[in-house]
Amino acid sequence: MNRFRWLFVLLGIVSAALAVRFVLHFPWTGTFEAMVGADWYLLAAAAVANLASLVAKGWSWHLLLRPAAPHRWRTAQAGTFVGAAVNSVSVSVSGEAARVQLVASRDAVPVGAAIWSLVWARVVEAIALVLFLALALALIPTDGWLRRLEVGAWVVLGLLAALTAFGVWPRLVGLLPAGWRPQLHGPTGAIEPARLVAPLALATVNWVAQWLSYHWAIGATHVSTSAAVSLVALVMANIGGFFRVTPGNVGVLQASLVIGMLAFHIPEDQALAAGLALQAVQVLPVIAIGVALVGAQGLRSLGSKRAESVGTA
Repeated sequence: MNRFRWLFVLLGIVSAALAVRFVLHFPWTGTFEAMVGADWYLLAAAAVANLASLVAKGWSWHLLLRPAAPHRWRTAQAGTFVGAAVNSVSVSVSGEAARVQLVASRDAVPVGAAIWSLVWARVVEAIALVLFLALALALIPTDGWLRRLEVGAWVVLGLLAALTAFGVWPRLVGLLPAGWRPQLHGPTGAIEPARLVAPLALATVNWVAQWLSYHWAIGATHVSTSAAVSLVALVMANIGGFFRVTPGNVGVLQASLVIGMLAFHIPEDQALAAGLALQAVQVLPVIAIGVALVGAQGLRSLGSKRAESVGTA
């Protein structure tokens, strides 16, 4: 590792230089004016939509975890909101670790079951994203690469449907170690993919609510937006924030929105204002709810137990 230290130092210097150049040359005046003149009613609607997306996400996780480890619906919801709050002030998988710790402490859910239920929740969310994109792009006017994205989404859905219809997917799941499988066995003992329908539907609702949150937050800053713009912003933000390299994806979210919205010829100062407004409605209410559930000290404590959770599993 020491041999490559100079490379990391060089990358750090280059990154710092680019950041300074960005700060000095960015049109901050337009961003500030857009933030000051934001529509507070649309921001409130965006905040409500974001909270609704978390409820749907927590409900989907609850249905995936319940067969393996009985627990209360409100515990899964509390874990989801606390995890989102921890992600807002930390990096990497701290939020997921907080979800595991909370359900384990409140309803005695085995840590291993909680972790693998989160893995399958991610799988379901990914499939739900493909379904959401296919349906959304079929309903809104699109062309160019968005049309190709729609075709790709339908192709993926077709492949998944074929794998399920011919029994390939259940057999693949059956090859996994017992602790890694979703609990999809029906009364006869056979694996029933239909048991994923309700979690998949709720995960799709999660994406729809997120889309509304993005659309209203962007519109609140008086950006000339459309359903396609907010959809691209949603996709870009989730791609950019996949690795959670900053607390709450601060900076990453804004950069992703600027890049995505430039394709629609939206000025970068307006795109940044939209990103800052979106960040506010995503983070501030969730942190407030997280503090109300476990307290500020509890958020810090749960966030610090990431390594312990992984090691226990």
